[in-house]
Amino acid sequence: MTRPLERILLLVLTALAASGCGDDEPNHPDDGPIDVALTFKPRVGTQPFACGQTYTGLGTTGTTYEPKDFRLYVHNVRLINQASEEVPLALTDDGAWQKEGVVLLDFEDKTGLCANGTQAMNDRIVGTAPRGNYVGLRFTVGMPFEKNHQDASIASAPFNVSTLFWGWAGGYKFIRLDGRTSGLPTGHNLHLGSTECQTSGPNQVTSCQRPNRFDVELSNFDPTGASGVVLDVAALFAGSNMDTNQAQTAPGCMSEGTDEDCAPIFQRLGLGFGSAQGTPSAQTFFRKE
Repeated sequence: MTRPLERILLLVLTALAASGCGDDEPNHPDDGPIDVALTFKPRVGTQPFACGQTYTGLGTTGTTYEPKDFRLYVHNVRLINQASEEVPLALTDDGAWQKEGVVLLDFEDKTGLCANGTQAMNDRIVGTAPRGNYVGLRFTVGMPFEKNHQDASIASAPFNVSTLFWGWAGGYKFIRLDGRTSGLPTGHNLHLGSTECQTSGPNQVTSCQRPNRFDVELSNFDPTGASGVVLDVAALFAGSNMDTNQAQTAPGCMSEGTDEDCAPIFQRLGLGFGSAQGTPSAQTFFRKE
């Protein structure tokens, strides 16, 4: 009598275990990917950045600054988990700001002196990631090489912005930050992009000696919580004399390796300038809020 009872009990327990395992999948909806929205907050020191505003105390001369444009491209967005591993953020294509892993951040609204821009703005990166505990953020400022030298006139958004495009040889302006100062009332402009590019024929760029892309890393950053990314214009120009310009160069910095006005700006982006190597940890333009 004992063995039949044991067999019946074993069958019952096996059935219950199988039933319990079968219920695990549908009862754990939290195992799926999570939505992530990274907010970028442009500032000038402690003040919010906005077209139509006037800021004081910038650069080495404490000049007055009036914005005219502020836009940039970002790609290769990664979250950092507790094991210090990079987890790519899958960006959501939206037909306007994000496509194929590239996002355009736009902080101007075509008011004030920002006549070259658009009324539409974008201050966030939106995507999905595997569920997990994340403690950091990394991203690359600039356009990927394989997209940088396309024909912007026939490209779709966000690659079709003509005011952010130099031409097929140079490619896109990774950062466009324009304004005017007390000493340069006609304009002080920062256009960051690749320079000294080599070609093998029309519309065929093989490489650029100065790619001028750079990585940003923010530690102790919770991408699913209240953490935000601050872009501080005052910190970027802290070492620059924004009231003067090197002779026979464009006003401000157009990323040329011989324009000394670029040197303090590149340093604060963590980029190398001239023969000097870049120091990513020295960048002060981006910080965690």
